[in-house]
Amino acid sequence: MTTTIRYRVSMEQAHAHLFDVEMVIEGWQSDSLWLKLPVWTPGSYLVREYSRHLQDFAVQSAAGASPRWRKTAKQTWQVETAGIASLHITYRVYANELTVRTSHLDTTHAYFNGACLFLYVPGLEALPCEVSVEPLHPEWRVTTALSAVERQQNTYRATSYDELVDSPFEVGTHRIIPFTVLGRPHTLAVWGKSNLDFNRFLPDLESIIVTEAKLFGELPYDHYVFIVHFADSYGGLEHRNSTTLLYPRFELQPEEKYFKFLNLVAHEFFHLWNVKRIRPSTLDRFDYGQENYTRALWFMEGATSYYDELIPLRAGLYNRKHYLKLLGGQISRFLATPGRRVQPLAESSFDTWIKLYRPNENSANAQISYYLKGQLVCLLLDLDIRLQTGGERSLDAAMRYLWQHYGREDVSFPEDELEQIIAQAAGYEPGDFFDRYLRSTAELDFDAGFAPYGLKLVAQGLEDAPPCLGLRTQEQNGRTLVQTVEADSPAQKAGLNHGDELVALGGWKVTHATLKDRLAELQPGTAIEVAYFRREELVSSTVWLDAPRPTGYTLSVSNDATNEQRERLTAWLGPA
Repeated sequence: MTTTIRYRVSMEQAHAHLFDVEMVIEGWQSDSLWLKLPVWTPGSYLVREYSRHLQDFAVQSAAGASPRWRKTAKQTWQVETAGIASLHITYRVYANELTVRTSHLDTTHAYFNGACLFLYVPGLEALPCEVSVEPLHPEWRVTTALSAVERQQNTYRATSYDELVDSPFEVGTHRIIPFTVLGRPHTLAVWGKSNLDFNRFLPDLESIIVTEAKLFGELPYDHYVFIVHFADSYGGLEHRNSTTLLYPRFELQPEEKYFKFLNLVAHEFFHLWNVKRIRPSTLDRFDYGQENYTRALWFMEGATSYYDELIPLRAGLYNRKHYLKLLGGQISRFLATPGRRVQPLAESSFDTWIKLYRPNENSANAQISYYLKGQLVCLLLDLDIRLQTGGERSLDAAMRYLWQHYGREDVSFPEDELEQIIAQAAGYEPGDFFDRYLRSTAELDFDAGFAPYGLKLVAQGLEDAPPCLGLRTQEQNGRTLVQTVEADSPAQKAGLNHGDELVALGGWKVTHATLKDRLAELQPGTAIEVAYFRREELVSSTVWLDAPRPTGYTLSVSNDATNEQRERLTAWLGPA
């Protein structure tokens, strides 16, 4: 007898944010049944403890008996099933967190990620399964990338548990826009009002799809779904045949804000190749019960971040000037992060489970984002490949090679061979590039990378910037609180901490609004008394102010750029 698994999701208690889930297992042939709920969802590398939202767990046999069961771990249940072939497991899941990696249910819509909702039987993850959805109202519609079961309303089939949890659902009265690109059907499902100009966005979306397909040579799916939530937050999560995008509803105009949305779209769509199909051996088969460690996120997320700004440029959605402005902004963020001198890039990837998604007041001092540094390393890698090969090859060649030899064949690449694969595919001699930029904290050499392309990176704000104190404040209920203290800064050396309440500088009252002006009246090297409250006790420290720090960096074409440099730049970014 073959074991089968079916799920049913209903939402009669939407007002209480409770999904009702039924799991039906038939053809069971063991004396014991183990059930688990994932602790994380692929693409979001943090143990999120989804089982904390599961309640009212119950089990019945087909005959109406109630088998004995017990919870053996935070996300694990054991059911005694001797002589029982058919079981009905029911439970509720609280869903009131509107993010791309969780689930959300209220009286306006339902959205769920499978990892939050569906129990699985360890060892049977490869078994096909079905899920039926019962919407709250008859007019509610269901959108998902899963294939519909014929002649069964709102019922869908997954080839495995992996596909089930990789296929989010949107249920409600959301706007559904079907469209076709390169002969493939696509669905845009939009929940929430916004100031998005759909007449502009739809052609731009199609351009992104076409441009990325051109890079890889094909679209590897039969149907793709974009689920878009317009609310008050930001995020994106990739899936094999779909993505969920969350974006602030009134941040789509003016144009520069709209371009940021296009970058998010390009990023998550790029992931259908890079991560979902082109994947390291460490992320080949998921263990949903614990962390899945990898050192390859510098490339999986970093290369994707590099291309998410490059793709709209190639598609003609913005110009070179805007692209260089974006790069300047990313470099500014990077150089303003002291943690770049502490945490190597490969280590940032490995430690994502405990660091990136759990920031604190010292994070900027102790770590670096593999998204940010990974993007900039891939930028320099692309520039180096282009220079070394005389423009014959680029990072594109490595992406296509990985797709053709691994992603298209649905096999993972050996993680410890990624650097060799990139070098071989691009005809590139990396020297110590990867050792310096992945496994050490050596500074990224932007000047050397940009010079052959006639670009110059210029620090901004030094003439008008005040002396450096080395902290950031925020106003809270009329109080000026220290938010972060930069490593090795005057403030840190003087002993100021996160949470201190600043009250005076040099004997004069200071607030969040006036701090910059008071500092501007002073000179670097000046010793100044800073008064502050710590745990309600008035304290003062002497701070020796440093020279001003740049407020940012701009990247532009040098007036002295040679014709050869300009030709390289055009080959990389297209005409100005």
